[in-house]
Parts: sequence; C-alpha cells; structure tokens
Amino acid sequence: MKFKQVYDMVGHLPCTEESQCRLLYDWIMEARPAECLELGFLYGKTSCVIAAALQEIGTGHLTSMDMEGVKHHQGNPNILENLKKTGLQDYVTPVFSPISYTWELKKQIETHSADGRCQPFLDFIFLDGAHLWEPDVCAFFLAMKLLKPGGWFLFDDYLFTIEKSDWWSREPQMKDKPDEYRKESQVERLVTLVVSQHPDIESVTIRDNWVWARKRPDATIPSGPTVAHLTKTVARRWLLEKLFHPKR
Repeated sequence: MKFKQVYDMVGHLPCTEESQCRLLYDWIMEARPAECLELGFLYGKTSCVIAAALQEIGTGHLTSMDMEGVKHHQGNPNILENLKKTGLQDYVTPVFSPISYTWELKKQIETHSADGRCQPFLDFIFLDGAHLWEPDVCAFFLAMKLLKPGGWFLFDDYLFTIEKSDWWSREPQMKDKPDEYRKESQVERLVTLVVSQHPDIESVTIRDNWVWARKRPDATIPSGPTVAHLTKTVARRWLLEKLFHPKR
C-alpha cells in the first residue's frame, strides 16, 4: 500500500506526525526488515504505516504490544478497527497485555530460548511506549536479547517530559512525583546513559525527536553460566562445606 493511501486513512489519529510516518514508511521500504516489534501502539497509527510498507514490499511481519486498556481508549478507533479499515490485518499481530510490554518480552525470551541461549529473531524494534525510565530501560535490555546482530532500534519522543505531556501530567500517579522526575527527559537519559553505552550498540543517530540505534553486526549471543539446581540435602551439604571448610 502506498504511503498516501494509508495516511489518508489513519493520518487523523494523534501522536506521530506525517513527516515522521513518512520517514518510518520509507525506512521500512529500504531496509526491508522481516520481523518487526512495536512497543506501544495506542490507536495503531504507526502500526498501520509499518504494515503498509511491509505489504508494499510483499514480505515481513509486525508484532505490536501495548496495554489491554488501549483497546477501550476513548476518542478514536482502536488498532483492530484501524487494521480492518486499512485491510492490513495479515501483517500485524496486536498483543494486548494485562500487565506490561516488559512482561510480554519475558514471554518472547522464553519462547526463543534453548540450551541457555536466547536466539534473536527481530530485525527492527520501535519503542514508543511509556517514555519512563523504569519500564523502558527494562524493555531495552530485554528487547536487545531478541534483536538480531545488525538490527535496528528506534526510540520516539527523545525530548519527552512528564511535565510537558498533557496526558501524563494529569495522571494521578504522577502528582506526587518529585520535580526532577517530572521535568527529566527520560528517553534522552535512556539513550545517553544506557543505549549509547551498551557494548553491543554500534551507532546512535539523533534526528529531531527520534533516535536510531544499530546493534553491532558482530554482536555475539552469550551462553551464560551453567546453572545448578541443588536438592535440599545437597544444598545443605554444600552450604556447610562453604561455612566450615572455606578455601584458604
């Protein structure tokens, strides 16, 4: 589906501007990622844009994760209705989580782990969810396990703050937060203190309010240590040995 076609149908939805949607569409067309993941979709505007590009190139799939509550979000049709409207259902699997997208990432890691290793399968990850330090730092580390070497991360709302957000600033749980938390650009802190310092990130490019980060093509898949499950008897013997016969 051409960009103008999909944007004519979903362009009225809030959040991502037309210029950003166009950039995202063109990037998908050029990079041709086979497996994509979107963390935070609200009404599914960018989900439809990504799906339209995948349909245009004739291959690829998007998994979109968000909270169960967005299914009943007032004011606009939800992602299921917008995918049906655009006819792009076959290219997107929406996941409505009753807990969080970090919980859903845990499930993905379980599914794709074997012999103590998580096998990455994603080519592209778009993080446009909470915009808060705690959930999104966790989401980044979890999602990195699922991103293939050479794959790309895109972060939205680089300059976001709770204080400047009409929606977040009115949320009851944010009322008692200290000023430093409300005024901090938490996505910027994520990018500066975590993403750009991660040993497996090759490059970080900041463009306006978006950040693109690429995982090193030579990034390895760590196997981790051997895990020993001890019975109570063996565990007791092991503990006593450590207590009364420590290594000199």
